[in-house]
Amino acid sequence: MSETQNSTAAIPCIYGRKSGMTRVFAEDGQQLAVTIVSLAEPTVVTQVKTKEKDGYVGIQLGFGEKKAQRVNKAEKGHFQKAGKPGFYKVEEFRLPKADGISVGSAVAFEFLAPGTVVDVQGVTKGKGFHGVVRVWNFAGQPATHGHSVSHRSPGSIGNRADPGRVFPGKKMATHLGTDTQTTQNLRVVSYDADSKLLLIEGALPGNRGSVVRITPAKKTKKKKGNQ
Repeated sequence: MSETQNSTAAIPCIYGRKSGMTRVFAEDGQQLAVTIVSLAEPTVVTQVKTKEKDGYVGIQLGFGEKKAQRVNKAEKGHFQKAGKPGFYKVEEFRLPKADGISVGSAVAFEFLAPGTVVDVQGVTKGKGFHGVVRVWNFAGQPATHGHSVSHRSPGSIGNRADPGRVFPGKKMATHLGTDTQTTQNLRVVSYDADSKLLLIEGALPGNRGSVVRITPAKKTKKKKGNQ
């Protein structure tokens, strides 16, 4: 591996894997529910976009290294500069400038200091296909007076001959979960450099083992005492 691939880049975005939840105690004895995020796998810069070549400045990040036999020729050619065969998670971000960032470098953890407020994005747990009572909080129909096996049905969904159709956006039974969700303003509790485990206060979207994206908070809440 070259020196470029060993170096780290100061980029305010990193990926990790959700490892579960636990609790810790603050110095004042307060109990905190925290989510454990593993940063054992590096987030690698796979491409640097420039104004001269691409018309804008940005970077492409890769996470979750693929095995060589699972990568096609196009991916091998694209990721060879990063020194990896391929990645499962690839995402691009625009930056005001990308000076000092080189392809193959890993993203540094410095911006995840304890007390930092971050936004965490992930894909929520899939819950399968559900009816209107579960998805939209419908009250349901009466439990008696002839309502046979229709207590949780949505009722009428259409109109008369005019317009003769169901309008788009009608609240109906649908698939629940597997949505991209960003949980904002979560506080970093601690980071263990030896085990590469990050503790973030609160719950994060996604299943255990799923990939989450961590970035500095964009809408930091003000404390009441500072208003």
